[in-house]
Amino acid sequence: MAIQKHSGWMMEWTSYLHNVVGLIIFWKPLNEMVKVGVWNSVGHSFDRMAAIWFLLFGVLLWFIGRMLRWMTKEKGIAIPRFVGWHILILSVVGAIIMPISGFWVAIPQGIYLIRKS
Repeated sequence: MAIQKHSGWMMEWTSYLHNVVGLIIFWKPLNEMVKVGVWNSVGHSFDRMAAIWFLLFGVLLWFIGRMLRWMTKEKGIAIPRFVGWHILILSVVGAIIMPISGFWVAIPQGIYLIRKS
């Protein structure tokens, strides 16, 4: 197994892009949440729920990217091929369900991990 030295950075940059897009798309509901004091501000608002899930998923992508970088750089551990397959399958399914989305960005990342393992 080769060390996939770019995989962590690719995932981290995906997370940054994801959250920048989220802040732009969900600016209005996020602004409304701030105006009412943030605490318990989601309620039954679909827009606010979507904003929070979208942004927290971006943070999760960042965690995954940091873990991948730690594995490859700090520990010298190769990322298992199944991780690439999981990213690829999730991204392909997401792109089929939601073609106008960022799922396309993760497809090459999954392929990269599969080919480099």
